[in-house]
Amino acid sequence: MTLLIKGSTIAEHVVGKGVSHKLLLNRHETGDSRLEIKKYIVDSEAEIELNLEIDSLSWLHALTEGIKIDSVTLDQQSLLVLKGNNKTVIQNSGFSTAEILLCTVPKVSRFLEEGEAIPFKTHSVDWSVEPVLLSEFDSRKRIYLASPGLWQGLSCVKGEMIIYPKGGTAPLHHHENAEHFQYIMEGTGTVTFENSEHIVEKGDILYFFENEVHAFENKDADEFVFAEFFVPGSYKTIWAKDANVCTWLPTGKDLRGRKAARHIEKHVAGEGTDI
Repeated sequence: MTLLIKGSTIAEHVVGKGVSHKLLLNRHETGDSRLEIKKYIVDSEAEIELNLEIDSLSWLHALTEGIKIDSVTLDQQSLLVLKGNNKTVIQNSGFSTAEILLCTVPKVSRFLEEGEAIPFKTHSVDWSVEPVLLSEFDSRKRIYLASPGLWQGLSCVKGEMIIYPKGGTAPLHHHENAEHFQYIMEGTGTVTFENSEHIVEKGDILYFFENEVHAFENKDADEFVFAEFFVPGSYKTIWAKDANVCTWLPTGKDLRGRKAARHIEKHVAGEGTDI
């Protein structure tokens, strides 16, 4: 059954001086305990050391300014990917509070291809220079966050940022061979699942298991934005009968209107190559 987690209702737990966290997604609620999501809230000048578990893959996504990881600033247009059995320090560089998501895939080796190994200890992704893609049939935009091309060949996680201007829609569809979640970054939107409409807002999480049919629409907000990740990263998308298949067109530009760092060809969602 689809999980709708209202971020504003999750209790904070103090985990250090000036640091608390919210367990937004408990791994035991997901299929095969495949994913866990925590949000850390760090007061000004506070810090916390994280000990990442053996045989895991994690990524950190700054939700506000002021986050430093091992004394290096992590802005809101970057991800830091970390191999397990590793230590890292999260700091607030002086803002009143700073927030960051920690997403972890435990026992990640089960999602790696035979003979594959994680080729880094830490790896930074600047998605602000990635190409913005436009939907062929409506006003949505997509920017990739996790892919083999961005994560040094790893295909165990796939992810993107989806931007819905007012009126943007994604038709009913489902995914085979992967579970996935959306973290709502900005605005409010309407999601349809289990034959009902639900309103989601900034800070909420949706978690879909395999084959769960869903759709999205931005009815009211100036922009409705979410980050979306699939585990594993190889999956198949099935669209409702007579729906426009979600196809993405290159613009050649990044989020700031500059020439993008690379080119991605026109492709159907989930089926692109060299991404």
